[in-house]
Formats: sequence, C-alpha cells, structure tokens
Amino acid sequence: MRRSVSARLPAAQREVSLDLSLDEGRRVRVRPLRATDRDRYVRALATLSPRSRYLRFASPTPKLSERQIDLMLQVDGEHRVAYAALTPEESALLGVARYIRTPESSNVAEVAIAIADDWQGHGLGRILLTHLIQHARAAELEGLVAIILGENHVAARLSRDVGFAVAQRDGIYVRYEMAFRGPSPLHAAA
Repeated sequence: MRRSVSARLPAAQREVSLDLSLDEGRRVRVRPLRATDRDRYVRALATLSPRSRYLRFASPTPKLSERQIDLMLQVDGEHRVAYAALTPEESALLGVARYIRTPESSNVAEVAIAIADDWQGHGLGRILLTHLIQHARAAELEGLVAIILGENHVAARLSRDVGFAVAQRDGIYVRYEMAFRGPSPLHAAA
C-alpha cells in the first residue's frame, strides 16, 4: 500500500509552520497556503508592482478575478501544492510558490512563484522553491517544469541555482525542467 505524500515528507515538511531567518535577520514563517489566507493573498497581489505581476502571470494583470483567486487557493497537498511565506505573526503574505500537476501527466508538475517586491533578493524564493522540490520528490513525481518569460532573468537564475535546466525556448517563453528520475525528457510528458 502506497503511503500518502504527507507521510513520506520529512518531519520539517509536515510541520504546520516553520519560522526561519533570512539574511539581514528578517524573520518569516513558511507553511502550506490555506483557503483562510484569501484576504492576505488578495492584499499581497495588490501590493505587487505591475512589473512583478507581469513577470508572474506573463501578462499585464492588474487584478485577478474572484474565480482566479479561488483557483489559486485550491490546494490539496498532492496535486495542487503551495507554500506561503508570511510575517511571523501571519499578518502579511510575502510570497507563494506552488506546483500543479500537469493535465498531460500527473507525474510532472508545473511550478510558479511570486515574492513581494520588498522581499525579493533576500533568499525567500530559494526557500519556497526548496520546499516545493522536497515535496515533489516525496510525492515521487518524475520532475518539475517552469515556464518563464525570457526577460525574467531573476527567475531564470533562481531556477538554475536550485537545479532546473533550460529545456526549450519558444518565442518569449523559456521552459526549465528538473528531472528526478532518469534522463528522459520531461517535455515529452508535459
């Protein structure tokens, strides 16, 4: 009998929350995103600069619809996984990294991340992506993909730094992949 994903996660990943220290002594709490984070999530999106929203959603997105927000908050810990970084008292959401298993292959998931402008460049993205990667490995996924705008040099560097590699370029988009098992190309599956 196959154990659930949460049973396969390291103890630190199963914790309700982790309090961490970033560079310069900034403190954050990292935990799974919850439906109850809706107001914090909406406020966090509203405070992203137009450039950060564009780089995250690959289009000029001034505001998400209620339906889009509902979809972003639908996480199940297995097919739709999201980690949130918050202030220690959880009054503000600082960043979210997520993966969603692709419709073409439930063994591959697509990654997305957004970090509040004031918190970019302090290691928060790396922390959140590391949690996602650990979760994906524990879930026994074949790998992860990230579709990044070619002009998003920060996300490209972060992706390479945590182990993703360029797999394909298609117009303004670059596809990054991280395979967990074997050399098989993920883009055939996703």
